[in-house]
Amino acid sequence: MKSKSPYALLTTILATPVFAAPFLAIGDNAELFLTGSTSVRFEDNIAFDSANEKSDEIFEFTPGAEIKFGKSSLTKGSFTIFERFIAYSDHTKYNDELFNALFKSLYEGSKLNFSTNASYRELNQTTRDVRAVIASTELAAGANAELSVTEKSKVGLGIQYTDQNYAPAALADNTTFTVPVNYYFAIRPKIDLSAGVRYRNTDSTAAFSDSEDFYLNAGARGAFTPKLSGNFNVGYTARDADTSPGIDGNDGLFGFNAGLAYAYSPKTQFTLDASNDFDTSATGAGQEKTSIALGASSAISTSLTLSTSVTYQNIDNLNGGRSDDYFIFGAGAVYVINSSVNFAAQYSHYTNNSSLAAADFSANVLSFSANFRY
Repeated sequence: MKSKSPYALLTTILATPVFAAPFLAIGDNAELFLTGSTSVRFEDNIAFDSANEKSDEIFEFTPGAEIKFGKSSLTKGSFTIFERFIAYSDHTKYNDELFNALFKSLYEGSKLNFSTNASYRELNQTTRDVRAVIASTELAAGANAELSVTEKSKVGLGIQYTDQNYAPAALADNTTFTVPVNYYFAIRPKIDLSAGVRYRNTDSTAAFSDSEDFYLNAGARGAFTPKLSGNFNVGYTARDADTSPGIDGNDGLFGFNAGLAYAYSPKTQFTLDASNDFDTSATGAGQEKTSIALGASSAISTSLTLSTSVTYQNIDNLNGGRSDDYFIFGAGAVYVINSSVNFAAQYSHYTNNSSLAAADFSANVLSFSANFRY
């Protein structure tokens, strides 16, 4: 995974579901929705570059369509397409049109759950790794199955493929292939213990950047209390990486993953997401990344929801040369007019403190959007 762009929190808000009547019913089992959003955002450092800060106002229009199917069957899913038209007021060389297509499905049977996903995204964004506005494409596809073996035990198997390609030739295209295998055992009606292994293979166009990882882990998932739910696992990750001659490519770390939600009240929820894992940057550098994110959201009324989040990441290059502390703060609001229209506002602040002085930066993004679904 790469560092979040300055638009990541904005994208989350734009994805806020709005439950509208369909534009067109397709038989008895599918519905067509027309979607759209228009937004303006103000950025004071569009390239995350402290030596040459550039500010701008960016306008975006995103028309799209979604087909939802399986309303009356065990298999449900959706297919979504949208086009992002992006226009910079001053730095017009970054103007772009970006096509996106996403598919997902879920089968829920008495003993088998099976889900699939596929997506194609065109991106034009800034990352912490490279201080510039960069065009890229991402192709992803995967499937996950979970089978009940006995009354209390289940076996899970997944596969995920991701191919990231950057327009600048100097950056490293990365292809990642991941296979998790897990065993779950119910100790209570709503709590499972887990044990698993995850295999991950990363191929990079950068020299000496290919790697293989094995993550052995144990954890739990479910509703731990009436208010606390989610999943977590801890374990050890062993990495075998291609390196330049004379350098040992074997490495390991204590790994963990957690995604927890606490329902403080019917209207207010707190979340915790945490991980410690290996990664590969856009330049092909192997990394160890620790991430902790705290979030909160509250429905002030039936129309207004407020949210905030704080994220900290520590990123160390495995071959030395750079270590970063990356902070993200976000605060936003969504106001729902009706089932078809909502308005959103979002503020995000980014700060990077690096052992490489040229990689230090801070940035602010303020955005406003109107979102439609018919």
